[in-house]
Amino acid sequence: MSKYLAETRGDLDASICLYEKNMLLSESFYVSLQTLEVCLRNKLDAAMSQTYGADWLMNSHAAPLSDFSRRLVNEAMPNIGSELSHGKLVAEAKFAFWVGLVSKGYDQSLWRAACYKAFLAEGGKKRSMVHGRLNSIRRFRNRIAHHEPIFHKDIERQHAEIIEAIQWMCRGTAAWAQHHSRTLIVLNSS
Repeated sequence: MSKYLAETRGDLDASICLYEKNMLLSESFYVSLQTLEVCLRNKLDAAMSQTYGADWLMNSHAAPLSDFSRRLVNEAMPNIGSELSHGKLVAEAKFAFWVGLVSKGYDQSLWRAACYKAFLAEGGKKRSMVHGRLNSIRRFRNRIAHHEPIFHKDIERQHAEIIEAIQWMCRGTAAWAQHHSRTLIVLNSS
């Protein structure tokens, strides 16, 4: 509670209220973050499959993945169990894996060959812009997942950036996420 107490100058009642507000704000991001993650992995998987084949994720020789990316894939496999499939591996791979596929290290390879195709809904985006946005969202998502405070963040801007990132991949999905998101309602409720 130290961060909440510091924010409220030691007022315990106010800090508990702020903690509850933070909890509700964190919860409200579920729809937009889930939609972004699912859209990102599906769009990137489709682009990679088109270029490197449908088994690009399970075949270690299909796509030029770095050792770090390959390690993330290998770490996901035991979590699936005995019925390993491409689709299950796509779903099990960490968000960091998918964000990593658009990182600077892949600019000359994966981005130019395949990954750029996932971001054509708005006419295409620069790799550095896509990675910067997704990595920022990843860090924000991790704050929420680790029960860290987000009350001090610009919640409206953060929400808008998530919706916009979805829109880079699919306008319809972004509209759906915007419609179902409760973030702005929660933000404006107190």
